[in-house]
Amino acid sequence: MKIAGAEAIPIRIPLKKPFTIALGTLTHTNHVLVRMADDEGRVGWGETTTFHSVYGYDQKSLVNVLTDHLIPAVLGLDPRDRVALHQRMELAIPFNTMAKTGIDLATYDLIAQAAAAPIHALIGGARVERVPVVGVVDIVPPPQAEAMAKDLVARGYRVIKVKIGLDAQQDLQRVKSVRKAVGDGIRIRVDGNQGYDRATAMWVFARMEEVGLEWIEQPLPHWDLEGLQALCQRLDTPVAVDESVHTPEDAMRVIRTDAADVVNIKVTKCGGIDRSQKIAAVCAAAGIPCYVGGCIETHPGVAASVHFYAATPNIVSAAELRAESAYVDDVVVTPLVELDGAIALPKAPGLGVAVDEEKVARYRASF
Repeated sequence: MKIAGAEAIPIRIPLKKPFTIALGTLTHTNHVLVRMADDEGRVGWGETTTFHSVYGYDQKSLVNVLTDHLIPAVLGLDPRDRVALHQRMELAIPFNTMAKTGIDLATYDLIAQAAAAPIHALIGGARVERVPVVGVVDIVPPPQAEAMAKDLVARGYRVIKVKIGLDAQQDLQRVKSVRKAVGDGIRIRVDGNQGYDRATAMWVFARMEEVGLEWIEQPLPHWDLEGLQALCQRLDTPVAVDESVHTPEDAMRVIRTDAADVVNIKVTKCGGIDRSQKIAAVCAAAGIPCYVGGCIETHPGVAASVHFYAATPNIVSAAELRAESAYVDDVVVTPLVELDGAIALPKAPGLGVAVDEEKVARYRASF
């Protein structure tokens, strides 16, 4: 079994509504699909994406890195040789973990198809049959946030993530409104997306944690580990990091500086399933739980993260994934099933979702 060919395919699908965080707004996908064929006629799919104001590179950069460096590096390789795969990618170009995700996932799709098994069966088995997911309340005025939260609970979500980070006073009122709307039986986590400075974070969370929070995610810039350490020491609520951890080495730095109580692992951000499981293992050794985040993936990317969640020890609580697509359309034939705040674990071989190549062609972007 050898990798015979691959192509990086940028796609552009409109969001149903703009997605706004402290660092910017998205209106369309920035995704790149990797279509990979082996020498026995199978086709595997990988997916990656970016948000340039968060990660520092755009969709065109992903395509260029994949086309000029990563795909040539892995041609002819047996995709089951995971060590050689990642060594070749590292030698071809350092960093660029999000581009490497496309290769990692496409190769896993191929080898799982060859084994006639779903990906989770190859990477640790199935801890769960259904993956719980969060409902998200956007950066909106408190009355709108209250209505969104009530709707999410009515649809079966038991964990709600509230976006914050633009205005501390408004954020505080938004979170209080959500707690009032859902009562004490629903877990609430907040995500600052690096939007605060230290003084603002200290002020707002001393007040916000009174409503009862599952954790506080990335309130400070990714580089400010000392500030995150101070928050961990001052607050009763656990502090989570996202943008501070892309690699196992990043996780080690966070652990050594006591800069987090919880770590967000996004398969897309962290370089794919292999690297994500290494991060989870590093954190497990230090007694730090992890949870699964998302990058508003289409269904191939969501499926990969669901397999990772199901198979990986040290993953806790609800994942930040969506089977109910955020986009006006998707690229799969049959979407994943999300019901009562959970996604059913795919059982078909590979990713467990079939990519519709006509839709891929329809939404293909050109530069």
